[in-house]
Amino acid sequence: MKKKTEAESGNTVVSIDGKDQFHQLISNFFDILVLIDRKGCQHYVSSSCEKILGYTPDELLGVSVIDAFIHPEDQESARSGLWDIISENKNGGTQYRHRHKAGGWVYLEAFGTNQLDNPSVRSVVLNVRDITERKKTEEELQESRRRLKDLNTTKDRLFSIIGHDLRNPVGSILGLSELMLERLRAGDYTGLERYTKMIHHSASNAVDLLANLLAWARSQTGGLRYQPRSVDLETLAARTIDLLDHAAGQKAITLENRIPAGTEVWADPVMIELIIRNLLSNGIKFTPDNGTVAIGAWEAPDETTVFVEDSGVGISGEDADRLFLSEYNYSSEGTRNEAGTGLGLLLCKEFVGMHGGNIRVESTVGKGSTFSFTIPRNLLGNGDS
Repeated sequence: MKKKTEAESGNTVVSIDGKDQFHQLISNFFDILVLIDRKGCQHYVSSSCEKILGYTPDELLGVSVIDAFIHPEDQESARSGLWDIISENKNGGTQYRHRHKAGGWVYLEAFGTNQLDNPSVRSVVLNVRDITERKKTEEELQESRRRLKDLNTTKDRLFSIIGHDLRNPVGSILGLSELMLERLRAGDYTGLERYTKMIHHSASNAVDLLANLLAWARSQTGGLRYQPRSVDLETLAARTIDLLDHAAGQKAITLENRIPAGTEVWADPVMIELIIRNLLSNGIKFTPDNGTVAIGAWEAPDETTVFVEDSGVGISGEDADRLFLSEYNYSSEGTRNEAGTGLGLLLCKEFVGMHGGNIRVESTVGKGSTFSFTIPRNLLGNGDS
């Protein structure tokens, strides 16, 4: 190695012979230079692999890199990419996950050129780059786009409900109260009891809808936190039935609590009560006069299943498949033209999901429906560790 000093500039120029220059260049290369044969065996890997993959070059030589180091889900595309370079004699690139020596996977992007017929090289030459951070950014961007789409769907749904379904009962209350005021001023008390019941009915619908709207908005914005504790299902169901007794009585519907005494789950009581209230309210809404709506539960070793069954009008198979889809605005009127938005079932699905359970419906048109959801057992939470 020779050094030459330039007096005028004060700079030192270092002359490096060709072999050392190549070695220094490859050693400090950010990417990995790989020479691979047509069978996929690496016979040269630059030392930069240790910074990216944790392996020394010697640990990567003489093995089929695709079988030994590439993620099983990416092996087929990696083989296809290598074969394209060899058979089509063209430059090509592919992305895949390579095992890191410390565990886990590193996202790599390889660009190759076929130099198998070049007597000085006789290899497929690959330039391999670490794109893990880029992949992470892309995945975060995709998640942000998905989240934004969900939020836009939520916003549109909320505006639709506020603009139509909430305005209807409020408008009814306003119109009926104005009519009652006119009758009172005129000293005509005819129909006031009927109007009062209609106002009460509209106000109840508005309050229920508003409660669901607020709960859903809080869940979508992170304001509603999952806070589980031991919940007595039979007691909670009894309390909810008491709240809905008047609505059921208007249609002479019998509400039955079939949950065995002492049935306890590890759950968020606010969310579970909302789920049960919505399912019972739906049962009342879609059950004709003199029908029955019942809630029950059974326990299995790994979960508790809660069900609400009614003797109502039932749901067609096509509509049943869409009940829990946020993008499908399912709504229908009850047997006494009660308003429905489908929002309550979406809340039920979301809150059941936060417990790690599932919700489903079985229904026959004209015979009734059974909605059921599961609550997985949390042995540690229940003190059974």
